[in-house]
Amino acid sequence: GGQPADKGFLSLGNDADTKLQVSDAQNVNNICVLSCEAPPEVSRDDIIELLSDVTAVKQEIDWDRRFDLMTQHSGQHLVSAVAVNEFQLLTHSFHLQQKGLLSYIDFTIDPDVDMETNYKNMKTIEKICNEKILQNLSMKPTWLDPDDPEYQRRVRSRLLPEGLTGKIRLVEIDGGKLDCNTCCGTHVPSLGSLQMIKFFKMERVKSTTMRVYFATGKRLLQVMETMYDRQAAFTNMLSCNEEEHIDRVTQMLNDKKTKEREMKMLQEELCECRTREIVDECSKNTNVAALNLGGLADMNFMSLLSTKVLEQIGNEDGVLLLFVAASDESEEGSFLLSGDPDLVDKVGKQTAELLGGRGGGRKGRFQGKGTKLKSALAAVKQLLMDAKSE
Repeated sequence: GGQPADKGFLSLGNDADTKLQVSDAQNVNNICVLSCEAPPEVSRDDIIELLSDVTAVKQEIDWDRRFDLMTQHSGQHLVSAVAVNEFQLLTHSFHLQQKGLLSYIDFTIDPDVDMETNYKNMKTIEKICNEKILQNLSMKPTWLDPDDPEYQRRVRSRLLPEGLTGKIRLVEIDGGKLDCNTCCGTHVPSLGSLQMIKFFKMERVKSTTMRVYFATGKRLLQVMETMYDRQAAFTNMLSCNEEEHIDRVTQMLNDKKTKEREMKMLQEELCECRTREIVDECSKNTNVAALNLGGLADMNFMSLLSTKVLEQIGNEDGVLLLFVAASDESEEGSFLLSGDPDLVDKVGKQTAELLGGRGGGRKGRFQGKGTKLKSALAAVKQLLMDAKSE
């Protein structure tokens, strides 16, 4: 049924003093093969010796894990049945999360139907599913032969492996009145075990596919607990009631955009000032400059400054500009080498090596990160001046 294999323990020996952890169970040529992990203190030879004369083996299923997977799987059967019965929405695939909290179902949808309508239909399906859970409808296995006319009339899923003969296992909800579907997975005995089902994120992943994330049973309780804890944390961080979260965050984002615009204007003003200084330095050093702009300078600022300097000089031929961004407390940071494309290509890698880092680039730009930005700055400046004189 697509449900992950059970896990648990094997206890070996009459006194069951050795436990092996079962990490997987697979059907290999109709033989159940268990993959086991021994405790660190038990060697492989110990296990072989114990198995040679073992007279008793006790199997323990990790029931909490099994029941969790059962509830999500049974929830999918319920959702898929209601979806096809109410809106003729066919299930394309189902992903049962083993570790995450939300599993999802992919439904085949009409590409011409808008998402608002699909969303509304899904809310209706969710409502009906919870009504069925409250009715505690039965969920039981049965067996039918695919050649039986009753099979053709009752069964929702008819995709079977080639060569399969004889009766196959089906899972019915409400004696087949709500659903009858091929499945070999484990399921709850009745829908009341699901407690409740909730749809979360709904998205169109393809023009004809909509993905619906959901949780039921204990997982749903975990999701709700996680969401409440997160909401409580936001309430504390934002110093407001839950109802004010959206307004408060919206205000903060608007303030952030305003500050970013102000910062951009200040950066442009600072660039104008630094541009004049650097152009003056270039005129004194045969169009070579190597400067530490400080730890607050990012790559955007260095790129903007480089562009403005090259515009002021008027011609990038023979120009080499090296900007590094290292704070007073650290040698590490970003660097940008720009100017004459041929010269930049010539000394780019050497520059990165001297700065204790690596980088890359093309067309007159070579950027990267280094660990010796300040201590190697003088040596790199000399490298740039030597490269011009060659």
